[in-house]
Amino acid sequence: MILIKVLLVGHFVLELLVPSSLSEQVQNSSESSSFHDSVSQPREETSDDNLIKSPLLNNPVDGSSNGNDSITNDTVISNATQIKKFSCLLDETQENNPTFQIVNGTTLLSVLKQNQNVTSRTQPATCHVVVFFTSWCPFSVQAAPHLNALPRGFPMMSFYAIDAYSHNSLSTMQGVMAIPSLFLFHNGKAAARYNETEYKVDLFASFITRYTGIQPIGVLNRTTADYQGPLPTSVIEQTDQWLILAWVVLFLSLVYWFTRSNLFWTLMENIRNTWREAEAQHQHVD
Repeated sequence: MILIKVLLVGHFVLELLVPSSLSEQVQNSSESSSFHDSVSQPREETSDDNLIKSPLLNNPVDGSSNGNDSITNDTVISNATQIKKFSCLLDETQENNPTFQIVNGTTLLSVLKQNQNVTSRTQPATCHVVVFFTSWCPFSVQAAPHLNALPRGFPMMSFYAIDAYSHNSLSTMQGVMAIPSLFLFHNGKAAARYNETEYKVDLFASFITRYTGIQPIGVLNRTTADYQGPLPTSVIEQTDQWLILAWVVLFLSLVYWFTRSNLFWTLMENIRNTWREAEAQHQHVD
């Protein structure tokens, strides 16, 4: 009985104590959650303010600086590679209808005389425009009308044309690698060569202006007269004697090497054997 009374008293005490502890825990948990909520929100606002006031955002990085640097470098390079002009003595007696003069090698060499007193491109000296062409070359024919119109824009200069095929030694001496080739001579020396792939009169004029500073007179346009000469504007068929000689030398070389081969001597031995057999059969029939 005493044990039962002790158990009942303990149970009653527990019922009185437990609800109060639970309520305290719930109250503490609610207070802690409200405390965390009240703390967390100001932290977020503080972080936003820090981002807005960040010096990194107030001073953004310019991503276009690399492009500006490259443009600046290209400009410096282009300014550093400007072409120095050749100083040319101009002919005061301008012709009414200047054209290309087709000359031979002897005449051209006499024209391209050098003045020993002129030692640099800045010293005034005679300038000549010379074109190496051939009448059977389709590229020479294509460029001919544009070249025929070129002297009208520069009547103060002299223009000469020479057949590179007929005077191949002179072409080789001047380093002509392709036909047609347009050269600017200063004081009898090749100063510049036209290296463009297009043959147009305005490009030819720009070539002369680029290296001499001389501007063309008027507007350069092709006319019907430019298709008539002096440079030929149609392909003229011509027998290439050097090509024929080359084929003859090639054929003789092949024959020579064939006579020194084993196949040649085998063939000759077969012919001899066949000839002997034919003679033997002829004697047997007799």
